[in-house]
Amino acid sequence: MQVKFAKSAFTAIALAISLTAAGCSSAKKKTVPELNKLEGKKVALIEVQGEESSRKIVEVALVNQLIKNGTFILLPKQDVDAARVAVDQDSTDWKGVAKRAGAEVALRARVLKFSADTSEGYSSEIVDDSQMAEERGESARKVEQLYKVKAIKGDVQVELQFATLADDDIRYAVAEAQETVKAEGNKGGIHLPPKLGFLEKLTNEAFARFFHKYN
Repeated sequence: MQVKFAKSAFTAIALAISLTAAGCSSAKKKTVPELNKLEGKKVALIEVQGEESSRKIVEVALVNQLIKNGTFILLPKQDVDAARVAVDQDSTDWKGVAKRAGAEVALRARVLKFSADTSEGYSSEIVDDSQMAEERGESARKVEQLYKVKAIKGDVQVELQFATLADDDIRYAVAEAQETVKAEGNKGGIHLPPKLGFLEKLTNEAFARFFHKYN
């Protein structure tokens, strides 16, 4: 009887744990941003983490999109910088810096990808060559002609974290945009956009899509 009771008790406990886990799973907290809930709130952009070549472009594009698409109040950069260097403020505490600056929401960005890779190759097309036809006959009129091809492939991915300071609710998602541009020698000169200009365009597109998606 004692063994039977132990097995029954174990089964009951296992069932309770299973139900509790299922309940927790069904009520799992959302982690994606809900930017419409930040309407009217004061937001502080604390930092942009990444390589030096990407930080400035990402920060400028992000601020532009925050001003253009945000329904909240973006605190001035000088207020954030002043809070960061306060004597009794830990500069690595991003939420503490935001709170000292007078923000209700702290925002930071982390550059995951920021690349524009170029490649070169050749392609071909069949063209009509009247000179070859004159020299070798009509069967030689159609010839294969090689031409140079260049391409630039851009990839921008930036993770954005929004922390609501009142309840320490952190939401995050990735803003991203990818594009490949080709230039073919059979269509005139081969011209690709400058890398930094191309990446700046993609960064603005990434943030515009982000705010449209999560607003």
